Amino acid sequence: MPEYLDPLVAWRRLHLELRRLREVKGDTQQQVADAMEWSLSKLIRIETGRIRISVNDLRVLTGYYGLPDDVRNELLALARDSRKSAWWEPYRDVISKSYAEFIAFESVASVVRCFSSVVVPGLLQTEEYAWQVMEAAGMPDQLARRLVELRMKRQEMWRQATSVDTRFLVDESVIRRVVGGPDVMRQQLQRLREVAELPNVSFKVVPYSEGLYRLHRVGYSLFQFPDDAPLVLYLDNDSSDMITTDVADERPVAYLDTYTDLDAKFSAEDATKIIGDALARLG
Repeated sequence: MPEYLDPLVAWRRLHLELRRLREVKGDTQQQVADAMEWSLSKLIRIETGRIRISVNDLRVLTGYYGLPDDVRNELLALARDSRKSAWWEPYRDVISKSYAEFIAFESVASVVRCFSSVVVPGLLQTEEYAWQVMEAAGMPDQLARRLVELRMKRQEMWRQATSVDTRFLVDESVIRRVVGGPDVMRQQLQRLREVAELPNVSFKVVPYSEGLYRLHRVGYSLFQFPDDAPLVLYLDNDSSDMITTDVADERPVAYLDTYTDLDAKFSAEDATKIIGDALARLG
């Protein structure tokens, strides 16, 4: 979140900016590669984010683009940040590339929008509920333990980032489905009620009365950034996950429109009532 810059995000910002600077200068990739005495493939890999540019190469490239010192220093700082170790690095062996990017963008976003139609969003899960989710997915105990640990660390990072605007929207089935038995679910619902009272947090429920609605089958998250960087969409389903970072991809805006329309229909007070009714039914 804004107080922290994840290395993956720094890397993405840098390679996108380098491509933009070349286009502003009006050079082709071949012209820049020739001027730098690089192969064309090297420049292409740098601009698409397939490889990280070294600080020394970046100094020469920014000199070729004629950048002022303050802009050059910002880019050099991004290059250094992109080579640091992320806090989630110890878990890289148990998460997908898309999920690593998801954590990275989550950690620096100024606005996070999360929709779920099956389970409580990860940032809001109690440890006991998270264990039940892993167990239902058929994960071995050792893998489940590390993923639950990662989820709890994500929550810790999120709680520390007090400036982030986080908005949750869940289907009513998420509230009604009893996961792990009455005791586990009661604790989880109480957590949701507490979180809904936090500043900079919005928690709403799409009630059963809404019927079917657009994009309800797959959970997704949308990340918005303070520097007007392109909106990022993360899609999560049972068999795979994916993240969209291509500025030409129109899906993030489509998902944002759907989220915004749903969010406007319901209130936090409605969600509190649904949670209260679910708690009462648990006894």
